[in-house]
Amino acid sequence: MKLSILFSFLALSSLAAVDWPHFLGPTRDGFSTETNLLKSFPKEGPELLWEAKLEEGFGGAAVVGDEVFIVDRVSKEKDILRCLSLKDGKEQWNYESPSEGEPPFPGSRSVPTVEEDAAYFIGPFGEVFRINRKTHKPDWKVSLKKRYPDADTPKWGYAQCVLVVGDVLIVTPFGEDTGIVGWDKKTGEELWKSDGFGNTHSSPTIMNLCGEEQIVILTTDGTGLSSFEPKTGKKLWQSDLYQNRIPITVPVQIGQDRIFASGGYDGGSKMLSVKKQGSEYKIETLWEIKKGTQVHPPLLIDNHLYFLANENSNHKVKAKRKTGGLTCYTLEGKELWNTGDEPFMGRGNSIFADGMIIIQDGESGVLRLVDPDPSGFKLLAESNVFETNLDKRRDLKYWSNMALSKGHLIMRGQNRLLCLKMSK
Repeated sequence: MKLSILFSFLALSSLAAVDWPHFLGPTRDGFSTETNLLKSFPKEGPELLWEAKLEEGFGGAAVVGDEVFIVDRVSKEKDILRCLSLKDGKEQWNYESPSEGEPPFPGSRSVPTVEEDAAYFIGPFGEVFRINRKTHKPDWKVSLKKRYPDADTPKWGYAQCVLVVGDVLIVTPFGEDTGIVGWDKKTGEELWKSDGFGNTHSSPTIMNLCGEEQIVILTTDGTGLSSFEPKTGKKLWQSDLYQNRIPITVPVQIGQDRIFASGGYDGGSKMLSVKKQGSEYKIETLWEIKKGTQVHPPLLIDNHLYFLANENSNHKVKAKRKTGGLTCYTLEGKELWNTGDEPFMGRGNSIFADGMIIIQDGESGVLRLVDPDPSGFKLLAESNVFETNLDKRRDLKYWSNMALSKGHLIMRGQNRLLCLKMSK
């Protein structure tokens, strides 16, 4: 069962259960162990604890202890790691690094990875940083293009969130001869490098499949999914059964021997079986559907998949919007329900905590609490926390990842960062 796996992981973790230290939270799957949260809102909505102004961008927050970390960017000038107080949002310190140019859809991209002594992040043009939390200066910084001359910046810039596995930092240069690499997280020195295998906006994720820990990543160039041993970079398997021309969403592990891969751009979704026979892996398609989620991964809750089936091809067409919204699928590929255009919720982020799905509407920023019930959509509460003009339909691109820590919900709307009180 999903929650039992989550609790087992957290019991072994050196980080406090209330932290949200990196992309997709404590277990890197959008799940939180926070409890005693609001299940309804007063008329005026949840209490706004503080608001911070940012530059335009998409980078989400990480929270460790009483500090909030977020990547910001001044267009065509510099990348900035900001450290804010969780209590009042005041900036405690920042680190700036010059950065020329600007990718399409300007602004920051990724969520920083924060440990006890350092914060790691990658800028949209491939500058990778380890920032010391005591000195507020880099222990090291590496340009992917300088270290790997064949490195090929993805279409919308590097949007990956770096992954730490033990003492290894997993980074994604991507080039003709370079795929992903493993560095010593303390020194930034290369430990291993894979061959080239395409490009992606999807982040590497850690899975334990068939009893073996592995890094799984979804890429283009006809490669599909690839798996590597974290310490050595040895390729464990590769499969082209699921293809997406612009991968963004990370694949999701289902039990010990399945992967659910999904994406936008009409790439649909597939449930894949992962079996190990001797020393070899065998990957097979169990089922596939036309719907997919373009930016954020599905949530696996009590043997059902919940995701926003919203992408470029349906968000602008009224008739097609009716097929999208939040959707619920069985693990056998049967759709039980979807919200269509009421509400649609765009390409927003969702996390699971205290028995409910917390959703930030990707078009308007509206906050919704949903009871994950296979029998139908059950809205618990909603609030227009960004005070958006809802009469004017437009996509504000509020696509950033949320963070939940100590009853504080951190939401980004391009150049605004809100901290809401979610505890009762």
